[in-house]
Order: sequence, then C-alpha cells, then structure tokens
Amino acid sequence: MVVLITGASGGLGKVMGGLLAEKGLKVYGTMRNPAGREQDYPFTMLQMEATNQQSVENCINELMAREGRIDVLINCVNQMIIGSVEEQTVEEVEALYNANIFGVMRVIKQVIPVMKKQGKGTIVSMSSIGGLVAVPLMSAYTSAKFSLEAISEALYHEMKPHNIDVVIMQPVAMKMDRPATGGHLDIVANVPKDSLTHRMVKRMAADSAASKLTPEMVSEKIYSVITSDKKPLRVPMDKAKAITLLKRFAPQALIHKLVSGIMKGA
Repeated sequence: MVVLITGASGGLGKVMGGLLAEKGLKVYGTMRNPAGREQDYPFTMLQMEATNQQSVENCINELMAREGRIDVLINCVNQMIIGSVEEQTVEEVEALYNANIFGVMRVIKQVIPVMKKQGKGTIVSMSSIGGLVAVPLMSAYTSAKFSLEAISEALYHEMKPHNIDVVIMQPVAMKMDRPATGGHLDIVANVPKDSLTHRMVKRMAADSAASKLTPEMVSEKIYSVITSDKKPLRVPMDKAKAITLLKRFAPQALIHKLVSGIMKGA
C-alpha cells in the first residue's frame, strides 16, 4: 500500500508517517524543502508546496514515476491563525485558505485521476472540532475546517461510483512537545496587547498540554481506518464525539452556552 502524507515535516504528519512505515506501508511525505533532511524521517520525503500548482503536479508525477500508484492520500497540511474578525486582515485569511483549502484541493484534484485509473483509493483529510463548532477568535481556521468538511462530504458521494473512499478525521487538540506558537499557529498581526487573542493562545496551549489524545493515538486510528474494508465518512475522536451528538440533538442555546464557556476560559 502506497501512502502519501502531505505536510509531514512535523507534528501529526511526521508521527503518522513513522508509524505507518513501521507497520509496513510504503510511505511518502511532503514538505517545502526536504533537501538535507532525509535522515530526519523514517520514510521518503518529497518536495511540495501545496500553495503552488506546479509544485503539486511535480510531486505527484515524481511519486507516480517511483511507484506507479497512490493507494492512500492523507491531507495533513494545516495552518492556524488566531485573532478576531476585526483583528485579522483579508490577506491573512486568504493565505490560510490557500494552504488549508485550496492546497488540499490542488492535491486531491491531482490524485483523483490516479485513483480512478487504478480502480480504488482512499482520501483522508484532517478536520477537527473546528469543523463542528465556530470558535470565537478562530473564525479563519474554523471556517476553513467547515469548508473542508463540506468539500469532503460532497467528494465522498462523487467518488463512490469510482470505488474511492473519502474520510474526514475529527481529532481534538493533541498533546505535542512544541511551542504554543510557531509554524503551525500564528497570532494575526493587528492584535493589541490587551486583546483576548493572547489569552486564547494560552488557553489553547493549556488544553493541548492537558489533552489525553496524542499524535500516536490518532495515527493508530488512521491506520485502522485505511486498512479496513468499510470506511466511515467521519471519524470523531475524544471530545469531538460529544460535540457531534450536541450538534445533532442539543438546542442551539446549549451550543451557544458551550461557546460562551470557551470565551470565559480565555
């Protein structure tokens, strides 16, 4: 089984690539500049910039030249910005969408013809609780996850006649050994010193540190999904299971109360 993981330079993507390779799958990851970093990964790393169409095409063409097939695509490219609608600029939101939505679309569109030709395949995209609830101070990120959920659900039905499965993973914040902010998360530029945004970042860091969910656990779950005969459209994990039930059955007032609790926590 040939697996392509986009955005595998660190975080979940790196852990997942190592675990899947350890289980005997042929794993390829992508990052912007893998030159000189080959020894850092227990799987083959390819160059890809998801915001650049030519880079995406070159990467998929190189993988096809090496393997002749792609059985599983796992979209792990993910950027996050924190800031209110008032604070963030249109350009900042556009940049996030270019990676988290249009980047994912570029890769999917390049891989679909490959999977159609071989008669099967699986496309996995990483959503989150942010794809279930619009979180204040995270409108750019959560709206992108809402969009990813909608695109993936439509794609699920479009690909059924072609024996191509589409899966949406919905983990919560994972416990990772990394700084609160960095390449994975940025505070938008126009944030005053007294903004709630700074406190939201601290809240998120605390939630991640206290999380019982690890990248290894998410990777194990993804392995079980991609190797199973029946693949669900959505796979909620940890608190996302409860949020899914709330969204389905709870009155809107209760959901508003839940979101207000997030703001109070910040």
